[in-house]
Amino acid sequence: MSAEPLTLAGCSPTPLASYLKALGVLRLLSSPANHVAGEPADPRVRGWWEQERFHLRTTLGRHGVTEFFLHHYAPSPVIAPWNGGSGFYAKDKQAGFGPMSSEGVAKRFRQFSTAIRVASETLQQLGLRTRPAGTAKAELVGMLRSRLSESALPWLDAALVLSAEGLGFPQLLGTGGNDGRLEFTNNLMQRLVSEGRPPGLFDSSSGLPSPAAAALLDNALFDAPIWGLSNVKIGQFSPGMAGGPNTTTGYEGNPTVNSWDYVLMLEGAASFAGAAARRHQSNAAARASFPFTVGVSGAGWGGVEATDESGRGEFWAPMWNRPARFCEIDALFSEGRAVTNGRTARDGLEFARAVATLGVSRGFSEFQRYGFFRRAGNSHYAAALGRRSATPSRGAALTVDLDTGGWINRVRRLGREKNHPASIRRAVKRLEDALFELLSPEVSHRSVSAVLVAIGRVAAWVSSSPSGQEVVAPPPLLSAEWLRRADDGSAEFRIAAALAGLGIPSRTSDDASDVRAMRTAGHQAPPMAAHLAALTNAPSEGFEARTFFRGRSRRLRRHRAWAAASSAPTAVWGRGGLIANMIAVLERRLLEESIRGLDDKPLGSAGFARLSDAAAFLSGDFDDARCSDLLAGLVWAQPAGFPNTGDTPHLRRVPPFAYSALKPIFSTNEDLAVAGAIPADATMPVPPGLVRLLGAGGDEKDGRTTDRAVRAAFVRARSSGLASPFDAIRSGGPLPGSGSGRMGMGIRPERLAAAMLIPISTMGLRSLLHRTYPDPSRDNHTHSREN
Repeated sequence: MSAEPLTLAGCSPTPLASYLKALGVLRLLSSPANHVAGEPADPRVRGWWEQERFHLRTTLGRHGVTEFFLHHYAPSPVIAPWNGGSGFYAKDKQAGFGPMSSEGVAKRFRQFSTAIRVASETLQQLGLRTRPAGTAKAELVGMLRSRLSESALPWLDAALVLSAEGLGFPQLLGTGGNDGRLEFTNNLMQRLVSEGRPPGLFDSSSGLPSPAAAALLDNALFDAPIWGLSNVKIGQFSPGMAGGPNTTTGYEGNPTVNSWDYVLMLEGAASFAGAAARRHQSNAAARASFPFTVGVSGAGWGGVEATDESGRGEFWAPMWNRPARFCEIDALFSEGRAVTNGRTARDGLEFARAVATLGVSRGFSEFQRYGFFRRAGNSHYAAALGRRSATPSRGAALTVDLDTGGWINRVRRLGREKNHPASIRRAVKRLEDALFELLSPEVSHRSVSAVLVAIGRVAAWVSSSPSGQEVVAPPPLLSAEWLRRADDGSAEFRIAAALAGLGIPSRTSDDASDVRAMRTAGHQAPPMAAHLAALTNAPSEGFEARTFFRGRSRRLRRHRAWAAASSAPTAVWGRGGLIANMIAVLERRLLEESIRGLDDKPLGSAGFARLSDAAAFLSGDFDDARCSDLLAGLVWAQPAGFPNTGDTPHLRRVPPFAYSALKPIFSTNEDLAVAGAIPADATMPVPPGLVRLLGAGGDEKDGRTTDRAVRAAFVRARSSGLASPFDAIRSGGPLPGSGSGRMGMGIRPERLAAAMLIPISTMGLRSLLHRTYPDPSRDNHTHSREN
């Protein structure tokens, strides 16, 4: 008979019991030790996951599979003599243990019975009459490991492991095969051969299946309808079957378990044998390590704070979509290490990073994430926390920057210290959630921006906390790829990126720029980051004192350090809104010009916004809070160039005339010279009090404040040799083509003042000059298209 696909409709990735059941079926069909004849039922059987169900390719067919389990299946010896309630001690239940350990047991149960006898003899030799603990328990496990048959070792190795640090227990099987007061192995024996209520699947003496065994098997494997499931406990593996409050429409219900589900579930759990792994892959003392099992992390599954991560751990159940034999899957399971940044993953977030970078054994298509959490007392439940594709993620490459100096690990530890305010715990939780989303296969502008915003919030808290600064350094330098990936083309992002580049020279090969850069070397303006946080390493406040020379980029430091608030007067960004903070930064930067002896206004940037962005900013059609949040994260990244988005209609918005008149005054002398507005050796300083005039604001509907500011700009420009034909219009007079009224009508003065801080391109500056300070003799580059 040819091997035909067989869908096991009763085996799905969730709940955990169903996932393990599928593995149990594949393992048992291919195992000679689990056949009464000592040969595999189908040595070439293959299994895979598809459309949320497990599939088999086997020559047995549906009838052959059911025939094997009903008449030829020999259960694996699943025992736990180290546990109380396992059947080995006087007060333990004997409903299943007694029949299974009798001398007249059927052939299919003989290896099980033999394992019980060997374990009983070992207990007697050690003089153990009650459940052992400490070194006695470790000694018992060591002796059993050397005495039990080969068929008993998979369960033993999956239930616990003996290492230099003592016994280790996997989250998958509780604390050595039990969960609280529920002992797994004794319950398994009851499901197999109990003569009580509910009855077992088989007669212990003859080995024949019970009258209900066939129907129960059809339900377990093929999801056939069934009536009369057992009122027994299944433990942590299937919360929906565990009973209790909210189980039924009557708000209370009893456990409903198919005995085959329980048996096959534990057979499948034996696929995940533990091992002694080396901590950090070094030669340090060995510790317990179990495949695809890590510590619990609240990242990616809800609003639980880091300090509430009280779960037992996480298990990432591997799935594969190509037919594979159990020996192939078993080999992958045995190498089931998840590695991130050269180190074994320790929790759910690090496992997600490992998945996103193919740091797990290859061959898997997805991972179903489970978390083990406390339900009541010492009982737990396995909650499905989502699915993650094993496809590499471009976002994973970005997260490597956060490993510099161990920054992300320090931040995560900070967020788990209960003596810190809830605000930092929430900020760290948001960062972890954002990182988890960034590690998904599909990386969006939104997911990258969310991480940047979260980094900015963490940095803002730490920069204001002396105790936090003792633990966490300023964020490391992020690559320019963060900006490129986060760019959604919005005015909010482009302005935030332009502001973040303040104080960082733009790349240029122009000879005059090189000369000017050499003149200002060692007398540099602070970067924007220095206005949001108190940083050391003056004068560049965390940036190397290098400049651009003919194609060689200025390099930024990867490490920065906090400064005392009293020694960082540049840190003027406060709790106010975006507009107030931008004005504060503008005033501070103009003050730094004289303090530092700069040769130019410190308003240059490695990035720039489009004129249409400035128009949106001034019109009020702008999200101030989002721009502020983005800026707080973007200041920690290298600047990036953005491609020309073209002259689409929404980008043709023209800034108000008042902005066109004022912005040249707030442009660098270098940019003005390149644009042809002033000679190369000339300057155009900002008139004293101009920023304060606009920043005072007020609700002047007639625009008097703005009108006065524009008049002052015209006077300053004329003194520098840049005349405007509109300067001759009397105060309050109408502008050509604009009707009557003042030049500043409809513009809030404080918003106009903040807009002066926004860097624009040289091409944008030429466009403004052409509009407000037209000069036919100026070069032919005066047009309105932005680059």
